[in-house]
Amino acid sequence: MEMNKEAKHRDILVPQASAPAVPTSLDSLKIPSAVVENLLIKQLAAYPKSDVLTLTRLMGINSHIIEDLIAGLRKKSLVEVFQASTAQFGSDKSNNVRYALSETGMSEADVAFNKDAYLGPCPVSMQDYTQMVEAQDVRAKLVRRDDVSFALQDVLGADRMVSVLGPAINSGRALLLYGDAGTGKTYVATRLLNSLNTSVYIPYSVFAAGNIIKVFTPQHHKRVDENHQSQTILFKEQYDRRWTLCERPSIQVGGELTMDMLEVNHTEHNRVWMAPLQMMANNGIFIIDDLGRQPMPVDTLLNRWIVPMEYFYDYLSLPNGQQISIPFILTIAFSTNLSPEMIADPAFLRRLGYKIQFQPLLEEEYRELWHIMASNKSLVLDEALFDTLLNLHRQHSVGFYPCLPKDLVGISRDIIAFEEVEPVISSAVLERSWEVYFTADGKGGGER
Repeated sequence: MEMNKEAKHRDILVPQASAPAVPTSLDSLKIPSAVVENLLIKQLAAYPKSDVLTLTRLMGINSHIIEDLIAGLRKKSLVEVFQASTAQFGSDKSNNVRYALSETGMSEADVAFNKDAYLGPCPVSMQDYTQMVEAQDVRAKLVRRDDVSFALQDVLGADRMVSVLGPAINSGRALLLYGDAGTGKTYVATRLLNSLNTSVYIPYSVFAAGNIIKVFTPQHHKRVDENHQSQTILFKEQYDRRWTLCERPSIQVGGELTMDMLEVNHTEHNRVWMAPLQMMANNGIFIIDDLGRQPMPVDTLLNRWIVPMEYFYDYLSLPNGQQISIPFILTIAFSTNLSPEMIADPAFLRRLGYKIQFQPLLEEEYRELWHIMASNKSLVLDEALFDTLLNLHRQHSVGFYPCLPKDLVGISRDIIAFEEVEPVISSAVLERSWEVYFTADGKGGGER
């Protein structure tokens, strides 16, 4: 039943903004022709003897632009033409024409790769990128109570949070989710986007101040259509292939977050300039988990967001020393086990907008979650189990945290499998699971 509801939800993911039209000329790309030409040279170096249709697919631009670019490269003696000998009389010979770089062209490709290693569809202009991000602002299409209830349908106790989380999502402002470890802060944050039944266009890359910045990554973006693989040549049946339609992004980082990840950067092995995480998360949600466990001081990390949260623009330093401004239109959620007063001063807390405390489950919700987790592992709960369980909670002053049933059931299953006994979680098995899960002082586990 739940799978059907999920499938139905995905079926109604519609673009919030109008699809970007297919550019029909080099000028309509709104990026320097030399950038497009260099990218074509790199494509021909990587995929020698390609035809126009192949180059069209690789570059994400239409064949007329490709043909104009190739004509210019041939005049510079950078490209050689190969005509297949099997062409039949009266056939379309253009389908058999292949292009490859000349020796001079290969030298130009080496120069192009040394300057910029990016290889992919043509970038979009910063102007077009900004306009699209603004058109896809989540605040332009308010979510309803039913939408938020759907997003949290698998979260016990969600009915107590819907009335707070709904306005928070609609506000587009930053959220602070705080509470004890294991109360489900991150679990809930990752499901907030399920309340939004719109999809967004993400560019493969953006050209800014002389640099190509890669934005789309399969790790962070999930496509919802196959426009990039469409074989049609009719413009009205497709949109600009430099963009791809995706679910709203949801990017999560924790203690591994460094300041370099928030700037345009590249790795030693990959010299492609990558967009910072917040740029990849535009029109979606950016979750900073375990606030306080990052290498830099909390104040340093929080101060990084003061200007973007206030003005909805972020300022980035580029590899050539220039600075650019990019739209900062996303929901940023800080999740922490610390109290708000411990992580920021009142001025910063004011900018957060919504501060939502997460509490342990109620007893009846906690019991229900135990039954669900046990059933998922094909285990049965002994009749006396809950008396033992509640006594352990009282004895060690541990709250009814949502992470505990899943973790303790998992350990119990391991014990049962090892001992080769009936698939029943007895009080004895529970006590063994509790002992190895918690430390000697009764503390342990973590947020799930």
